[in-house]
Amino acid sequence: MEPMPGTALQRRLRTLCGPMAISENLASSGSLSETHKGILYCALAHVTWGGMACYFGLIRHISPAEIAVHRGLWSIPFAALVLWQLDLFKDVVSALRSPRTVLILAFTSFLIVFNWGFYVWSIEAGRTLESSLGYYINPLLNVVAGYLFLGERFTRVQMAALALAAAGVAVQTWAAGVFPWLGLTLGSTFCLYGFIRKTVDVGPAQGFFVETLIIALPALAVQAWLVHDGTARFGGTVSDTLLLIGCGAMTATALLFFAASLKRLRYATAGLMQYISPTLVFLTAILIFHEPMDGWKLLSFAMVWLALAIYTVSTLHAGNQARRAENSEPATL
Repeated sequence: MEPMPGTALQRRLRTLCGPMAISENLASSGSLSETHKGILYCALAHVTWGGMACYFGLIRHISPAEIAVHRGLWSIPFAALVLWQLDLFKDVVSALRSPRTVLILAFTSFLIVFNWGFYVWSIEAGRTLESSLGYYINPLLNVVAGYLFLGERFTRVQMAALALAAAGVAVQTWAAGVFPWLGLTLGSTFCLYGFIRKTVDVGPAQGFFVETLIIALPALAVQAWLVHDGTARFGGTVSDTLLLIGCGAMTATALLFFAASLKRLRYATAGLMQYISPTLVFLTAILIFHEPMDGWKLLSFAMVWLALAIYTVSTLHAGNQARRAENSEPATL
């Protein structure tokens, strides 16, 4: 049998084993609009991210360092498959030719690996609720980042939302007697990661692939040290090995879904859906991991949720006003 041409092979592979094959078939079979496809892809991305809390709970016996290592290493082949399918490797080559881009992506790769490892540690330490708090307040931290780095000014509604969220953090600090540094560290590092990535002229999938390439050698060095230390679990049992490989598969798949959704959704819609993943993490902590939830902690979360509701309504209102202003402008020749 003669080999299929490259484009035919790509189409065949996309149909058989591409990470979006099921969702593509679902989207096309119902003749969904581009907006509805975007909602589907965004939901799948956040469900994958939120479900990873439960997934990491299955491998609590593996060190956070080894999980972060394999989450990065096994993302490389899956991300490469995605780039090959979408014919985006030329963008990767362009990014690698820019020393500034490589330097920035090297820093963001450090941030995201730190965030990954810290997140896994929070689950293994029985502090999943705190990690969900960090991702809940991430949108509000983005507002703070805009104020600090872009010269933006807070609106009155944003100030009210930030004050209410800060009060929620204060309530949790007073009730627990410990500042919730874990959740704030996760939220702030992810906020900084997203902010810096916006300054790089490279797509999300392409940039992620470059980041994983950058961390490949340090990750292999860490894995070699774990093997030498006798604490490595990769290769020890079939289940541990497959679960570690699965970390990379889930990470790359979620990124692909999210990248596909951003091309089809308005920013406000994508912003609303970002609360899916921390909500799933929150529910996982309560219903599956059975972490304690007292009245004071529930009050602090309720204050943060109310702050997010205020912020979200304000964002939607501002977006609607901007669109009405654009539509009301007279056409020019």
